[in-house]
Amino acid sequence: MSRFAKQSELGVSHARRGRPKMTATGEMDEISLTDLSRHNTKTDCWIAVHSKVWDITDFISEHPGGPSVLLKCAGSNATEIFDKVHAPDILEELPEDKLVGILKDATPDVPAAASQPSGQNGVATQPAEIALGSSVEQGDTGIPPLEAILSAPDLELVASKALTPKTWAFYSSAATDLITHRKNKELVRRIMIRPRILRNVTRVDFRTSILGFESAAPFFISPAAMAKLISSNASYTLKSIVSAAPPTQPFFFQLYINSERHKTVAILRSAKKLGIKAVFVTVDAPVPGKREADERAAQAGTIRSAISGGESSRDRKGSGLGRLMARYIDKSITWEDLTWIRGASGVPLVLKGVQTADDVRLAVEYGVDGVLLSNHGGRSLDGSQASILVLLELREQCPEVFDKLEVYIDGGFERGSDVLKAVALGATAVGVGRPFLYSLVYGQEGVEHLSQILKDEIETSMRLCGITSLSQATPAMVNTLDVDYLVMSGEQARPKTPLRKRRAKL
Repeated sequence: MSRFAKQSELGVSHARRGRPKMTATGEMDEISLTDLSRHNTKTDCWIAVHSKVWDITDFISEHPGGPSVLLKCAGSNATEIFDKVHAPDILEELPEDKLVGILKDATPDVPAAASQPSGQNGVATQPAEIALGSSVEQGDTGIPPLEAILSAPDLELVASKALTPKTWAFYSSAATDLITHRKNKELVRRIMIRPRILRNVTRVDFRTSILGFESAAPFFISPAAMAKLISSNASYTLKSIVSAAPPTQPFFFQLYINSERHKTVAILRSAKKLGIKAVFVTVDAPVPGKREADERAAQAGTIRSAISGGESSRDRKGSGLGRLMARYIDKSITWEDLTWIRGASGVPLVLKGVQTADDVRLAVEYGVDGVLLSNHGGRSLDGSQASILVLLELREQCPEVFDKLEVYIDGGFERGSDVLKAVALGATAVGVGRPFLYSLVYGQEGVEHLSQILKDEIETSMRLCGITSLSQATPAMVNTLDVDYLVMSGEQARPKTPLRKRRAKL
């Protein structure tokens, strides 16, 4: 299965240069806490993280979370605060000459276990009170063993109990009245399957290809921010993520365009050197949607971005993490900008967040390699149409686009049968987001467990449908009559003649 590498928002674009300061014997300088404390201003700022002392003066103005976050830690051992929002190796992206030395008499670091539910990050400590093999029901108060998790909805229920209120609010929230968020799931479920019988389904193969790379299944883990809130195995640098995988593992890179575009160019060039195979440019969130549950949770106390380290503001617009994370995003991106983005990346380009057939046609005109039909999980514009309706709109208005680029979709897909419906309607693969975030309550084992659940459900659904390969999944396999009346036809999508304004009578 192909993997996404979430864009690092640290924003470091320096070239590696120089070497750390050494003693005459070739060892790194030792820095005392007293010496460290003297470097505590905007023009002279040092911090210690995991026994290493760094000069971050030049980086203060570039920090996406703002300078105040770094200045609060200036001249001190910032390990505890740093570990809450960043992976240990992210400072290694700074130039080598910014490594000042080793903190003298530093307390040895004690790594926390990352794979089990605990009180760290955004996971609240709770007893495992549900017996192995029992169902997960609304009245349960504990975290069940992983073996008791039978579906993605089970994981959502567990996460609602296990996560802290702030973390749960960020992950589960959607824009304003949650209309789009709810419709995503509801309308997928209203599409029915038309099984065929008396077919040999002994062997089933659900492998597929995404942008020319083989995938073990027709789904992928949608890129999502701030998994660090649950698991310490998150928010690592792109280099660390790619290096940890087998050489044959393809990675796709999700990108937000930085308002300082030279930083985006530097990130894309770095990604290309690391062997990233495609770039998914997020185009549906020039500004964050109004996520009221997230904003209400923020009112209970200061929230710090687990990516940039920035702190939430307090004003009448709310103070949610969504707003905090969007500070650096370029709001002026247009279709013409795809040229320099493609030039900087040198790899296939996919637009993430396309929501109309009109824009898919434009994507074809601009030579885009793929589109991800998505409304950000209902987190951007509430009232935007459900993703599955956009897929049906393509089939209604411009079915030829399926031969010109690859079409992916996310939003409301929780079951293997949901994935199969989308594939039957022309999707190359389906993104699954929140369920995998919820699975992080159990760490890596939870992610692997959910992946296997979805694979098993796809295999079972294919056998019950009477097909043995995804190429046999066609529109004839599904009944969409219950939602067809909601799909925009080509005639309906044409520009309407504006009504004449009546002249006021004197």
